[in-house]
Amino acid sequence: MKKVIFILIMALTVLGITSCDENTSTGVYNPGVYYAVDQQTKVSAHIVISELGNIENVMFDQQYGNTTLYTLGDDYELESGHSWKDEAHYLASYLEDHQGWDGIEFNTTDITGMTALTAPDYFIELNYDLSNNDIDYVTLPIDGFVLSWNEAIKKASNNDTGVVSDVPTSLQWLEANKPPFDYANGIFYGVDDAHGYIVRVVIEEGYITDVVFDAITALNTRIVWNDNNTPGDTSDDYPEVEIISMNTKQGLADELVLVSGTVWSVEAEMMKEAIIDKQCWNSVWQFTVSGSHEYFDFSDSVTVDSVAGVTLAIEGFRLVFEQAINKAIIE
Repeated sequence: MKKVIFILIMALTVLGITSCDENTSTGVYNPGVYYAVDQQTKVSAHIVISELGNIENVMFDQQYGNTTLYTLGDDYELESGHSWKDEAHYLASYLEDHQGWDGIEFNTTDITGMTALTAPDYFIELNYDLSNNDIDYVTLPIDGFVLSWNEAIKKASNNDTGVVSDVPTSLQWLEANKPPFDYANGIFYGVDDAHGYIVRVVIEEGYITDVVFDAITALNTRIVWNDNNTPGDTSDDYPEVEIISMNTKQGLADELVLVSGTVWSVEAEMMKEAIIDKQCWNSVWQFTVSGSHEYFDFSDSVTVDSVAGVTLAIEGFRLVFEQAINKAIIE
């Protein structure tokens, strides 16, 4: 009887060992939470590796002004009709399901020796023809996602497992977008008296990091008639006074809607992002003159790719920015 019990105990022990072996790490990554930000695109990757060494969760986000695109949710819609958050979440789910970028192919541009003036807007693009059909849902620029992923996943691996190969590093992409000029650090202002535009340009470590445009505008005007009830006495009378209520276009916020249907401050933000991307007012941006105003020429493909959506008159933007940045350029 004791022998039978001993055999049963040994059998259960073996089964237990087998069971434990089946639950040991099956993944190739080190368990933990890994985070990285691509400094050029400001896309961040947050990757959770389970105790089994598998990719358990992926989340992407991107800085946008004082908030993030994930936070904006449905309020930031892409041309596809999806929100940025929706497409980023879809991509993250794909990476979780496939444990990486398996099934996705890219077209990559060589960025060696480039500066912000010559670097393309996007140097990594999805090759939909060679990729899994499931990825067709993703239309957003992929550069920042690949680069932030690479920076995060290589922290989770001992031998660069999971890193997308044959693409430059996040640092190399930042270098390829370096300013075409040497800028002094500081805060520089430009003021255009003729149009009421002002700009504040912030330069840190030789890079333009912030550009804030604004413009003074008349909110309303009214005429006041005052004769002090003594029309015969002209010494203390004034026939009329024009009272003008002033504000700024940024101050009006959502109240100032352009003919295009876009809020002025939103287009000013687009202009800012384009300048930060190229680290200057790019000389290849084409514009046409209509009356006393300048408008971007959207028949030019390079201009469209850079400043699409900026439909307002741009001479005020251009003049104040050039005035400010000329103070920052080191001869």
